[in-house]
Amino acid sequence: MNEIKTDKIQINSEIPMTYHHLNQGSLKPLLLFFHGYADSARAFLRRAYPEMNENFEVLAVNGLFPVPQKKDNEWKQAYAWYFADFQSRSILIDPEVCAKAISHLIEKLQLQDRQKILIGFSQGGFFLPFVLPYLKNVKQMYSIGAAYREEDYKEILKIKLDALHGTEDEVIPHDMAESSFKEFVQKKNPQGAFHTFKGLKHTMNSESRLWLSEELNKQLEFILK
Repeated sequence: MNEIKTDKIQINSEIPMTYHHLNQGSLKPLLLFFHGYADSARAFLRRAYPEMNENFEVLAVNGLFPVPQKKDNEWKQAYAWYFADFQSRSILIDPEVCAKAISHLIEKLQLQDRQKILIGFSQGGFFLPFVLPYLKNVKQMYSIGAAYREEDYKEILKIKLDALHGTEDEVIPHDMAESSFKEFVQKKNPQGAFHTFKGLKHTMNSESRLWLSEELNKQLEFILK
């Protein structure tokens, strides 16, 4: 049988984008939430920030690419930001496809000039360095349950990236994440800090939620000064 080769070409196509836009108000700082692989914006918001500070405007976007999950004979809506195997360095859909889409959404919502805080979980954490160059006025980033590749960041970060990780993370082992973060801090993120949560798996719990909420409130006070 002859070898079947795969060809690849870039095309422009309209793809629907769904999102949750909450606590809208003129000049409020904006929290941008990026969920994990096969996850959704709504589910991530519920896990990470269920009790929202109304002084923040919140934008939680679903990834462009559906990854529906079947559970108990029902399909759950779930999404992805990109499809890539970084170990083999093979990329089916580049992260910048969604990064550009996010920038277009921000423009349509007229939020370009808002002061922003980015929060990414798992694949959403890996996505942060790709979306960051397309956004203005980012003041802080938080990455949850992710690992860190300094080559994904084009230059030394002038803003702080804090990492949150559980000791019992079954998807991205804690020690691997911490080791990658330490290397990342040395080269690209001198202000960064790694925060360990004992007993936490690849999710959020009451302790990590409380920590994140308190940190966001501190950032709010700083921004509004």
